[in-house]
Amino acid sequence: MKAQLTVALCVNREEFIMEKFIGSDDIFALVKEGSFSMEREGTCFIVQKNEGALFRKNVLYQRHVISPVTMYLFRYKSDIPVFDTDHIIFHNQERLASTLSMLERLDTEVFGNDFEYRSHLFSDLAMQYAMENKAPESSDDPIEHAMDEIRQSLHVGVDLEKLGKKSGLSYVQFLRRFKSIAGMTPSDYIIALRLQKAKTLLADTDLLIKDVSSACGFENEYYFSNFFKKHTSLSPSAFRSASRS
Repeated sequence: MKAQLTVALCVNREEFIMEKFIGSDDIFALVKEGSFSMEREGTCFIVQKNEGALFRKNVLYQRHVISPVTMYLFRYKSDIPVFDTDHIIFHNQERLASTLSMLERLDTEVFGNDFEYRSHLFSDLAMQYAMENKAPESSDDPIEHAMDEIRQSLHVGVDLEKLGKKSGLSYVQFLRRFKSIAGMTPSDYIIALRLQKAKTLLADTDLLIKDVSSACGFENEYYFSNFFKKHTSLSPSAFRSASRS
């Protein structure tokens, strides 16, 4: 990663000092606790715990704290894009938790090479994002076909054992190969896709919650609401309200 880190710190915000913000460098924010909304050119995101946000240099953003937020800020210069989206989702939560744990140690203990360590951890975050979002190299890879079938079948549910058989691999081989390529298990991949689809439908459409639930492959609104709140700490209706505030 050809990026030069210039600032790395942890901040707490009950509200942003500048709700309208434009920076001279790229800034990556990793949320440890709380949530905030960010908007650029009419596109709005809700950034929550264990998610990231990219504030691109020379781009105007509007942002608003939804619940008191603690986040790690990394200001950097780079001649190539480090992240290719403003709202950054990490799928391997165990790996992310390890990075956050090390950042927390830097907050509470004294290290002679504090900034150097933070720079390495920022590189780890960028590498994790790059690996999780790397496109499969082969256009006829059975795992790519499996991933595509999962995307197309979210609304009706996915039988992973049948999908494994269709790949021509044993189920154990299928699971291992899928995780190697996608950076997560098939079950976690389904969760990530359902969550992203639900967020999009809640933010960008006026569909009833029960219809969003059905579109994302849930039996009923009750199961969907429990799933959504477990992964976002917000109910579907609260998320919809926050995304439009």
